[in-house]
Amino acid sequence: MVMGLCAIQAQTRIIEDLQAQKSDTEGIIKVVSDPAITDLLGSPGNQTNSQGNYDYFERTGYRIQVFMGNNPKTARGEATNKQTSIKSAFPDLATYLTYEAPNWKLSAGDFLTREEAAVFKQQLQKQFPEFGKEMYIIVDKVKIPVEKGE
Repeated sequence: MVMGLCAIQAQTRIIEDLQAQKSDTEGIIKVVSDPAITDLLGSPGNQTNSQGNYDYFERTGYRIQVFMGNNPKTARGEATNKQTSIKSAFPDLATYLTYEAPNWKLSAGDFLTREEAAVFKQQLQKQFPEFGKEMYIIVDKVKIPVEKGE
């Protein structure tokens, strides 16, 4: 995740650097683009959110879907049990329990690249081989922490 975050920060700094006036004799470059371009670059812009004691911005990324079930009697309990197990083994890993009728879903992680998600998926499969066949990588909005002082 750190490598992906550094890439985003570098890309964001390129635009900021282009737009900065270096001296009185230089002109100013103004970058005008569709907001989707900024999202692709991962710039937090003015859309920084707060949750608890950290700030983050959202962008398209990857998560590992660990569970999806639609049995009305057991799906929620099974998803919650798996979430508890994962949080016990990986306390810093974000997990997301959602209900989209008729399915309960449990996903884990906030990864910028599919490769980062694939590496962590292997760690999860090693730790929880009984979950392995249900796990796959999904595209989702992910939360990227913003370092203080940027």
